[in-house]
Amino acid sequence: MNRHFWIAGSAVFCLALASSGVRGAGTNAAEEAAIRKLITSSATPPRLADHIFWSGAYRRPTVGNEKAEPSVGPGSIENRVPSSQKSTTQPIRIVVADSRDLAYEYSKSTLEYDLKAGGHFKADTGLLRVWQKQDGTWKEAAIFVRPYDRDFAPPK
Repeated sequence: MNRHFWIAGSAVFCLALASSGVRGAGTNAAEEAAIRKLITSSATPPRLADHIFWSGAYRRPTVGNEKAEPSVGPGSIENRVPSSQKSTTQPIRIVVADSRDLAYEYSKSTLEYDLKAGGHFKADTGLLRVWQKQDGTWKEAAIFVRPYDRDFAPPK
């Protein structure tokens, strides 16, 4: 018990110390606007070559262009009607680092698509995305998408 208290206390102290140096993070309106423009455009945002992507559509995270292993089930990728997918993203918060080359975003999103069996799938999700500026352009470095109404069960 004493050991856990010491570890928790140390973690809180380190977090407080680290956050004390984050003076103006998130206050760069021009950089935030550039990221919002990428989010709301109809095109897929540019990604770093080694970006990390994880959503309920895949069994595990993918890195870069590695082959993804789709999840199984009635709403899985193999059961979707090709080209029927629609998604919308609504940013809740975007924070740009003082260095202006890293940012993170919290968003709400909705994913919809038709199923080959005749149904329609819709999921409201939470999204956490990390952005990195490379050669003057904001690119996705990592993205994690999780449906609100689904229980998480780790693979067996």
